[in-house]
Amino acid sequence: MSRCHAFLLALCLALPAHAAPSQAAPGHAAHFYLYRMQTGAADKFEQGYRQHLAWHRAHRDPLSWYGWTIEDGERSGWFVDASVGEPFAAFDHRVDVAGDGADFRANVSAYAIPMGQPTYVLLREASTGTPLENRKPSATMQVTHVHVRLGMEARFERALAVARQALQKEPGAPAHTWYRLVTGGDSAQYMLLVARDRWASYDGFERSLGSLLANDEAAQRDIGDAVQSATTETWRYRAELSALQ
Repeated sequence: MSRCHAFLLALCLALPAHAAPSQAAPGHAAHFYLYRMQTGAADKFEQGYRQHLAWHRAHRDPLSWYGWTIEDGERSGWFVDASVGEPFAAFDHRVDVAGDGADFRANVSAYAIPMGQPTYVLLREASTGTPLENRKPSATMQVTHVHVRLGMEARFERALAVARQALQKEPGAPAHTWYRLVTGGDSAQYMLLVARDRWASYDGFERSLGSLLANDEAAQRDIGDAVQSATTETWRYRAELSALQ
């Protein structure tokens, strides 16, 4: 489901329609869209969103869409949807953009406020697994947003490579997937998704990035110098509010 229209339509801009793409090749794009519920409108939002997903299925949208509810932190209660694992060019050929926008306005937009649309690129070499790109979402995700000082991106990503090597030596460690922000927010930002099987996952593995670098002083310095701030929250997967191809 393409949702760029949700924000552009809110500004009364028209989007042109494009022909549907042929089967897209695997890619590294990750488009995320965030919504804050209107007061008391969560149930109506979910009902309308299901109807909107039905529109996408009926129009044979080739993009897969995930849905989550944020369960803690300052954004608790927000809804997130995302399309990942496609090439960036796939969004140049979305299915019936005008019809998509009209259906979204009719069924969903009255019940939620668009709060952001960050687009990321997958850092496959820094990741130990890619569950979303493989269409195998976990029950929950531990989501960490990292703000890096400008000019420190190379040092930060060098430390991620060290952390990846440490993770690969940890039996039972959940998949860690890293993304770098391309557009839609302050630079430089990274996002880490850790696949979790609810709270029980933390009993088997609970390691911070810093602890994974404990045996590499250079990587510790890279992280200490590069990271400006970080926040973490839990996202709960909503299979009934998702449409996977």
